[in-house]
Amino acid sequence: MKNLYIFFSILLFSSSCSMIEESIDSLYKEGRSSEYIVKENDTLWSIAIKNNTTPQKIAIRNSLKKPYVIFPGQVLLLSNLNRVNINQTIEPEWSLPTSSSIKRDKEGKFWLIFNGDLGDSVYAVEEGKVVLSGSVLPGYGNFIMIDHGNDYLSLYAHCDELFIKKGDLVSKNQLIASIGSSETNIPKLKFQIRKDGIPINIDNIKF
Repeated sequence: MKNLYIFFSILLFSSSCSMIEESIDSLYKEGRSSEYIVKENDTLWSIAIKNNTTPQKIAIRNSLKKPYVIFPGQVLLLSNLNRVNINQTIEPEWSLPTSSSIKRDKEGKFWLIFNGDLGDSVYAVEEGKVVLSGSVLPGYGNFIMIDHGNDYLSLYAHCDELFIKKGDLVSKNQLIASIGSSETNIPKLKFQIRKDGIPINIDNIKF
């Protein structure tokens, strides 16, 4: 009986991981225009997400230099981005997804566990677009996945309340959820960052 339970647990976990991979593979399927007119409060990250490309490609295509200042009414070229030779990078500067006072633990190499109290705030670690929100992956409870552009994703599992929905654009440090115990025995936030669909070793994540 115990072996049967272990078998089904492994099967469920493998299925959930597969669903995460399928969700990632379904991103960036829409086309884009050849030009984009910058709007109030736009950033390179938000423009990249809206147009299914990366911030550094937009910056290089339009000869933007650090600190990559853009302004409302500015016209950005988005054509031929696939031909852009990337020789510079714009790496995200992650913020903590919870209060700095909440204890952190590791679960394997790729998950951070924040052992907070029920209802503690959960924040977006960088601006981006919500691509999953809800009880959508078995074993992860109320779950959020945010696309940050440049092939970066952040994942938030076992939440209680969710304050954003699929398709929403979120800003860095925006309140997106509260810590919960959905599909787990104690309140906690299970957190992960992925690059190119692959989990990043938590020892390499800098907050």
